[in-house]
Amino acid sequence: MPKSKSWGSSPMSDLVPLDQFDRLPEKYRQRAREISARVAAIDAMMKPSNPLFVGETVVRMFRQFREQPGVNNVDMASEYRAACADLPEWALSEAANDFLAGRVDNHTGQFMPTCAEFAKRARSIMLPFLSERAALRTEASKLIERAADDHKRHLIDMERQDPAVRKRVAALAEAVNAGASKRQGLPHLGLNEAEQKRINALKRPRQEVSKLEQTKIVKGRS
Repeated sequence: MPKSKSWGSSPMSDLVPLDQFDRLPEKYRQRAREISARVAAIDAMMKPSNPLFVGETVVRMFRQFREQPGVNNVDMASEYRAACADLPEWALSEAANDFLAGRVDNHTGQFMPTCAEFAKRARSIMLPFLSERAALRTEASKLIERAADDHKRHLIDMERQDPAVRKRVAALAEAVNAGASKRQGLPHLGLNEAEQKRINALKRPRQEVSKLEQTKIVKGRS
């Protein structure tokens, strides 16, 4: 039987080296502890199942599905144990539930699933937890970098609040703008009085014509 894969444990030192962890600000140390606890919980969920449980799961499905044509039952049981050796019991149970309930695409619901089909379904159920675990470990690796960036921003903000620094910045801005030409406003390009009168003379007054005479009410009275 192939050696079962161990998902391992994830103590704090695996996520953040202890010598660097002690130098982190408290809020980052607290986040590191939260990440470590969650990763440890996920690792505990990934504990490989007992081979006996694999056999019980196979028998459970075998009672409901037809035998695969040309498959030796002894060989099938052995291959199931090998394919599921590194999978946790809860994932196997959920995968069996999905097959028995007809929730697996491309499975007719008649014949016993192959060991590869069954193991693939179980791994797909585990995938969200493994993805979360990977994301948490990546976040933990970035905690030291984030803390350093926050410290730099804090120093910059403190320097900007220093009156001497603000005075130097104001003097520098004044020196830069000293030789620059002042912005001139655009002259007003309005018409003179004679041109305005000539244009007004060309305008035709608009006559307002009442349309009340065209309404049904007025026409009906006439």
